[in-house]
Amino acid sequence: MTFRKVASVSDFGTARVKRVDADGVSIMVIKLGDEYHALDAICTHEDTDLSRGIIMGENITCPLHLSRFSIRTGEVDNPPAEEPLRKYELKIVDGDIFVDL
Repeated sequence: MTFRKVASVSDFGTARVKRVDADGVSIMVIKLGDEYHALDAICTHEDTDLSRGIIMGENITCPLHLSRFSIRTGEVDNPPAEEPLRKYELKIVDGDIFVDL
């Protein structure tokens, strides 16, 4: 496993999503309650930046064609997307967020 520091817990404040480009991969870290999740930041349907999407409950909705994905699993919850988002393993150490890229 190759964990890379991508953010800090303090980066979030009132924000719930932070997009990070690391090692050529665009990911988003999403704060869901007291938990953090890391997923691909690009919609699997039309290459749109999901970090600009709408979070409702435990889902994020693509701002382009309204595909909806589970933040917890990356699974498609609403088409037109058919492929899930990749979910990355994440750990927090001393307030820093690391993702296994």
